[in-house]
Amino acid sequence: MTNSNIEFRYYDMPAGNYVLPKIGKGWEFVYGRDIPEGQLHFHNYMEIGYCYRGQGDLVIQDRKYRFDNDVFTIIPANIPHTTVSDEGNVARWEFLFVDSDSFIRNEMKNCPIPVGEILRTVNSRGTMKTMANHRELGMLVRMIIEECRNESSMYREALKGYLYSLMIGILRLEEEREQFRKNGTYNRFVEKSTRYIEEHYREDLRIADIADVCGLSESHFRRVFTASMNMKPGDYLNMVRVSKACEILSKQDVSMVEVGNMAGFDTVSSFNRNFRKLTGMPPMQYRKKCLQEGGNILKFHVSAKKGWEARIIRDDTGAETGGEPEDPEEESDASALPSGQDGHTSGDRQ
Repeated sequence: MTNSNIEFRYYDMPAGNYVLPKIGKGWEFVYGRDIPEGQLHFHNYMEIGYCYRGQGDLVIQDRKYRFDNDVFTIIPANIPHTTVSDEGNVARWEFLFVDSDSFIRNEMKNCPIPVGEILRTVNSRGTMKTMANHRELGMLVRMIIEECRNESSMYREALKGYLYSLMIGILRLEEEREQFRKNGTYNRFVEKSTRYIEEHYREDLRIADIADVCGLSESHFRRVFTASMNMKPGDYLNMVRVSKACEILSKQDVSMVEVGNMAGFDTVSSFNRNFRKLTGMPPMQYRKKCLQEGGNILKFHVSAKKGWEARIIRDDTGAETGGEPEDPEEESDASALPSGQDGHTSGDRQ
């Protein structure tokens, strides 16, 4: 997409208000048909949009999303964006322009989080979310729209309450993004390190070697591994080696020295010490029990590692599929792509 032309669209906020609604029939049309190809725009206030029906592309800075029924957008002031309906597709959106900076400074000054930090987080980036995956936040958007539409008694006070909850919801989105990034990074490092240990446990393996494979310093790797697995990397290595020793003892008639060497222990004393620590018995006793009871009687005296939970990702139809989490900004409900990967490049009107 060519986006060298960016338009500034300025709105005047009514005195004493934090919200300027743009709602009703005037916002139901084919978006992008009258705008030069590739043109983005930005506003002086936060734009919150709700799509009731319609399909097309939404571009926020350099990210492209596919919008559909029941999605909503949160785009801070000064963030370039545009909305483009599919060819001939009439989309129904409604919009709220929110003076989020003034609201945060005036109404959230007693919040436990410093005002400056709230402003930085809320204004950091735009996003699109679905009702399927972020229903509570989407319902807040809908309730603010309805308050503006109906203007019932004390609606301005009601709007303040909804806006406060909305800002907290946006802060939580950033926490969610950070957690996804953190979990994804931890899982990649831990998966790579455990696979390497499984392949090289018989060697003179040092923690520094494993850290180097992951591209981390030894101290950083130790912190990441321990936080994710609830055990130190050295303890995990010993657990793998003892597990292999148990398999050998139950299946092969070889000496204890050979068992220790085959499992990766450099000395008999190290083998015996770690084996007893993890199984509660010396290797010879373990072999006798195997002969008496048959098979591998592996039973470690260690706490279980933290399990990786399966995460549910919903596709655009709402169907659930398994998979590793991605960054929430690129989740399947948003179908985010780098801009310029297909032919939809027009602008919008709001």
